[in-house]
Amino acid sequence: MAQKRDYYEVLGVSRQCTKDELKKAYRRLAHKYHPDVNNEDPKAEERFKEISEAYAVLNDDKKRMHYDQYGFSNNLFNESDFGSVFEEFGFGDIFDMFFGSSFGHGFSSRSRRPQSQGSDIETKVDISFKESAFGVKKEVEYFADDLCDKCGGKGSASEEGITTCSLCGGTGQVRSQRQTFLGSIVTTSTCKNCGGDGKVVTDPCKKCSGSGYRKMKKKLKVDIPAGIHDQDRLRVSGEGNSLGRGSICGDLYVTAKVHPHPVLKREKDNVVSDAKISFAQAALGCKLKIPTLDGEEELEVKPGTQPETKKVLKARGFVPLNGYRRADHIVNIKVSIPTRLSAEEAELLAKYAQGRDEEVSVGSDFFSSLKNAFRK
Repeated sequence: MAQKRDYYEVLGVSRQCTKDELKKAYRRLAHKYHPDVNNEDPKAEERFKEISEAYAVLNDDKKRMHYDQYGFSNNLFNESDFGSVFEEFGFGDIFDMFFGSSFGHGFSSRSRRPQSQGSDIETKVDISFKESAFGVKKEVEYFADDLCDKCGGKGSASEEGITTCSLCGGTGQVRSQRQTFLGSIVTTSTCKNCGGDGKVVTDPCKKCSGSGYRKMKKKLKVDIPAGIHDQDRLRVSGEGNSLGRGSICGDLYVTAKVHPHPVLKREKDNVVSDAKISFAQAALGCKLKIPTLDGEEELEVKPGTQPETKKVLKARGFVPLNGYRRADHIVNIKVSIPTRLSAEEAELLAKYAQGRDEEVSVGSDFFSSLKNAFRK
């Protein structure tokens, strides 16, 4: 008889491992070496039994303690321990890893006929900058597979044109049986003849060719929430493709395309804009008309305002998506320095600088050179 390997070595874990670590190791190895999954390795079944034995012992506190003290001095494992492994994981959990099906002969569970589901659809909707701020209801047009209006989604031109599937007997599933070292296992799968519906159309509808659905142009009004961002997607449940009567419709995903504003920009939930003023307006103060989401508003610029000053209009920004309190509108003050001056303007500025003892480029021929420089 071949000598047994250390249980910890079999599972690839340390002697200080937790039960969660044991469980993860067993799941990984059981999936890899189950003989119904691993058909290439001739020793897969033997390896699967080995890791199941190791897990059954180490997962039992008393057996693990005995094994840690005395090793293989006593037989700590018997075939009935397979049952404890299945009971802990849930039989369906273990075998669903391998087969993805329901099983019979003492281990089976009742399965319901799977309900078919149509695919999802994606479309776009164009909205303005202001509409993205306050929300809007928009109508979208798209093509979708919808219930055939001729047969009502049945797929048949008459009631007599639908018969019970002869392959699955109307259950929508077929069963197959195989022998493994664990015994006889019965698996179920969707019937390919009827697609799991249990019915077969023998007198197909001419309008939908028996499918029960056909491509149609649909119109739908969609609520665009306030605060939505460019390229955000909205999910409208049940407005996607259909697979005929009795199926679940897919979903409609609407991507918002927000068109930019000529003046306003969005930064997070704040609105940002620039206001250009002259040197004189910055020095002496002025009042400006500022475009906002709520319309034109008056902004007071105080005397002595410096370049890059920020003026905040409270609660004039966006409402956060699914929020309620509006953000702000931030106005960046840009002081514009003239690049072209008349001789008279240049003379006034030079006198202004002299009066404040500020050094400027003034020479004997200042005004003549200045005139040439600004009038090129």
